[in-house]
Amino acid sequence: MSLLAVTTLLIAAAPGDVPRAGTESLEHPLLAVSGGVEADSTVHAVAEAPRPQASRTVRVVSEVLVAGAAGTLTGALGGYVGCIGSLSSQNSCSEGTVAAGLLTGFGLAVAAMVPLTGSYFDARGSPWVSWFGQALGAGAAFAIGSGSTSRLMWFGPPLMLAGAVLGYELSASPAPAAPRSTSVERVSVIPSFGPDGRAGLVVAGRF
Repeated sequence: MSLLAVTTLLIAAAPGDVPRAGTESLEHPLLAVSGGVEADSTVHAVAEAPRPQASRTVRVVSEVLVAGAAGTLTGALGGYVGCIGSLSSQNSCSEGTVAAGLLTGFGLAVAAMVPLTGSYFDARGSPWVSWFGQALGAGAAFAIGSGSTSRLMWFGPPLMLAGAVLGYELSASPAPAAPRSTSVERVSVIPSFGPDGRAGLVVAGRF
């Protein structure tokens, strides 16, 4: 029997053992690698820390300086207007009118600036209590300076300012600092390979 006949008989006996062109789909070698490959990573999301609050000493000093400066300016303006309005023929102004204008301007500025400065530092004080304290300071000043306008102008502004600041601070309740929260999320990074040999990454997780 010739070699050609033997070869023909072997092919006919096992046709499935011989690879045929166009009938077999080989798995891409990169596809075999993609199975079971998974990389896990952890993302930490940290909330921003709250702004640190100033101490009560800093807040009180700021209230005294800001309200005192504003009160001095408006008090001087009120005293000047009172003097202009009470000028006599001898070009002299009434001391009582000057004191009234000075105390009115100073009191209005203090009543506005003490609560505003305190709220800037998140003190959450009551303006009503501050105004009540200021009124008590004004009453004490009138009691001390009764019969003397110059003494009233000297004692009135400091006592009004002290009463306003004291009343505001007694009613202040600083806001508690927000707790620093931390959340952890799990993210899965999975390599992916396409049938055309292109590789990529798939990110999956809860955000």
